[in-house]
Amino acid sequence: MNKGFLALPEERQRAIVNAGFQVFAQNSYKKAPAAEIASVAGISKALLFYHFKNKKELYLFLWNKSFGIIAGQLDKAGVMETDDYFEMLHRSLVGKCNVMRTYPYAMEFALRVYYEKDPDVADEIQYDFEQVNRQTEIKVLGRIDKSRFRDGIDFSMMYQEMVWTTDGYMRNAMMQGRINPDLLEEDFEKLICFWRSIYLR
Repeated sequence: MNKGFLALPEERQRAIVNAGFQVFAQNSYKKAPAAEIASVAGISKALLFYHFKNKKELYLFLWNKSFGIIAGQLDKAGVMETDDYFEMLHRSLVGKCNVMRTYPYAMEFALRVYYEKDPDVADEIQYDFEQVNRQTEIKVLGRIDKSRFRDGIDFSMMYQEMVWTTDGYMRNAMMQGRINPDLLEEDFEKLICFWRSIYLR
C-alpha cells in the first residue's frame, strides 16, 4: 500500500474502504472488478492502483482493515471486561452492529472472505481465521465464570454451537440480500436470552 493512502482525509479513506467492502462482499475475489470499486469510491481506477499496486494487495488490506475495525469495536464495547459469557455475547453483538452502521458492508465482506476459495488469497486468509478463532475461543473460555452454568456442560461444544449458529444466520441473511444490523441485534438478543435459559443454572 502506498503511504499516501494513509495521508488522505479520513472521509476519503473511508469511502475507498467502504467501496472495497461493498464490491468484494457482492462478488468473489476473482470476479470483483477494480473499476467498480473505484467508481463506487468516486475515484479513477488509476488512482486506486496508485494507492494499491494490485487487487490482491487491496483485498488483503481490506481483510486486515475489517479485522481491525471489528476488533476495535469489540474492545470499545468491553467484551472481555466481564466474566459473564452471555454479557460478552451481548457486548459483542452491540460492537458488531456498530461496525455495520459505520461500515455497512464490513461484516458481509468478512463473511465472504471466510468462504473465498481463490488460491491467490485463500490459504493466507484461512490461516489467519483459524489462528484468530482458536485464540478467541481459548481467551473467552478461560475468562468466563463457569460456576454459573449447569453441571456437565461441554464449554467448547457450546462455544462452537454459537459460532455455527451465527455463521448460519449471517449466510442466510446474505442470501436474502443485505444484513440489517437492527434486525440482527433484535434476533440475537432473543437468541442470547434463549441460550441463557438453556445453559445457566
